[in-house]
Amino acid sequence: MTKTLKVLAAVAVFTLSTLPLAAQSTAFNTAFDFDAAQTAATGSAQYLLTHPKALARYLGLSADQSTQLQTLWATLQTAETALHTARGPLCTTLRTDVSAANADPATVGADSLNLYNNKQQEIAARKTFDTAFTAILTPTQATKYTTLKQIAHLDNGPGTDILGDCPPPSS
Repeated sequence: MTKTLKVLAAVAVFTLSTLPLAAQSTAFNTAFDFDAAQTAATGSAQYLLTHPKALARYLGLSADQSTQLQTLWATLQTAETALHTARGPLCTTLRTDVSAANADPATVGADSLNLYNNKQQEIAARKTFDTAFTAILTPTQATKYTTLKQIAHLDNGPGTDILGDCPPPSS
């Protein structure tokens, strides 16, 4: 064989021997991909913080703590549902008043403040939940819970975009 054919054969053998490693590497990276688009994945910080049973399991809560978590969670969900229900009409009113031919700044301002206050009530409900829940945790559990919130970026708090949380306008 010529020298060129020997080099090509060596390259082919080397390439074929590394294919399983490349495939394994790709499978490994895919299995442990922490892409932000997969925040709802089971076991992610966001998932754990939005599923009380998973959170209880992750933190190792006692039966009594789990019962308290369920009560606090139900209270939070009731408050958030009421606020989200109220938010749609507030958004519609603001859109209507902003797009009026002669939009009244005082009316638009009042509409904006109503949306802002709605958002502040939601923030207050979450803080109330967080404070009450943290109070029932052991120091070790509280540390794990705080770390989980930091991973999910809940420590940054919600933004101040008033219209960002509005449902899309109906056509």
